[in-house]
Amino acid sequence: MGRFRARQLARIRDAVAAGREALRHSGSQDPVTFAGAFVAAGGVQIPGKPEAVDAAEALAARLLRALRAGQYHHAGDRDLQREVNRARQEVRWTAAQTDDAVVGFHLMVPEGAAEDATVEALAHASHGLGPGVYPKGEIVVLQPELDGARFVPVRADEIEC
Repeated sequence: MGRFRARQLARIRDAVAAGREALRHSGSQDPVTFAGAFVAAGGVQIPGKPEAVDAAEALAARLLRALRAGQYHHAGDRDLQREVNRARQEVRWTAAQTDDAVVGFHLMVPEGAAEDATVEALAHASHGLGPGVYPKGEIVVLQPELDGARFVPVRADEIEC
């Protein structure tokens, strides 16, 4: 399994910003709205292969088809599943950003992944809200070894001082 390179992470981050803006502008909570803007901004990337433009475009087309059809489970295609999960998670993240009581999102890592040193560091990183809690304005792009991770909204009254 490859890892996203720095320039890929930057493209994904910029595309997530474009997708979130599309959701806010449209007032939609539809993953297709997010994915359309995300794809248009070049956010779909093949881990470790920035030169794989054709493969990324094919993955982007599969992503849009799957979301339009309401197909959210793709166990046989890790790259597609990662992008479907990203679109759905970003819709939830963007919706929660409008709630003033939500201050951040707690990274919940998949079982077994916490044994990896990089994963453990991310899960315990402190951004002033507690271990593994990222501010709600942050754009967090995870590496493929965190496939299956999710972010849970954290409300101000849940933060321990």
